[in-house]
Parts: sequence; C-alpha cells; structure tokens
Amino acid sequence: MHAAPKVIMLPSRGGLRLRCLTAGLILMAAVAIPRPAEAQVLFVVCDNGLRCVQAPCPSKDVVLVPSGRRYAKTDPDLSGLPAADAARRDLASGLYYGRLVLSGTVEDGPPVRITATKILRRATAHEAALCRRR
Repeated sequence: MHAAPKVIMLPSRGGLRLRCLTAGLILMAAVAIPRPAEAQVLFVVCDNGLRCVQAPCPSKDVVLVPSGRRYAKTDPDLSGLPAADAARRDLASGLYYGRLVLSGTVEDGPPVRITATKILRRATAHEAALCRRR
C-alpha cells in the first residue's frame, strides 16, 4: 500500500492581513456611527424610608411617569438642574413626597444613572400616588 503524501501548508500572510484589515474597518465603522441621543424621560422622586449613618445613602426611589417603572435605591443626579430649579423652596419636600415631576435622562447599566435636567411641574395626584405603590 502506498502512503498518502503529507502536504504541509504554511499560513498565508495575505489571509492574516485581510482579517486584520476587516477587523480594523469594522472597528472604525463602529466608532464612526453616532450614538443616539438619550431620550428625555419624566419621573418623580420618592423617599423609600431607608436611613443611613454614612454617605452615600440611597434613600430615594425614582419612578418613571407614566409607566410606573421603579428604580429602587437610586438617587437622581441633580447637578444638571438649572440654577432657578435648584433654588426652589419646595425642591427638598417635592423630592421627598414625589410632588414634583422632573425630566432627565436614564442611563441603564450597572449602576443605573439618572440625571435630572429640569423641574417640569407639580405632580398630579396620580403621579404622586406612584410613590406609595411598591
């Protein structure tokens, strides 16, 4: 019986170059695609009853209006509020009882980041009631 001849094939450098070029083009295309603008959402901020002796203390929940989706133990970032909104007298109590409707952005992911950009109005009775539902 005759033994089959062994053929040893060396990897072609052209194939490697083509793969690197393709990977580079895909990476450049992914970077060049503009990310969609974050959509503004409406939400109320509610006290969740949690008390801490040391910061940070996630003592608030954020509830999206009108869906009612609750982000538990999440304090919104209020640094994006305009100066007039940040200086409101009812800001602290409005956030404690869910009396104010804010607009802002939600960045899902660990951890969830919610940024308030504006106080829109006082909450309706239905919107404030979202705070009492668990």
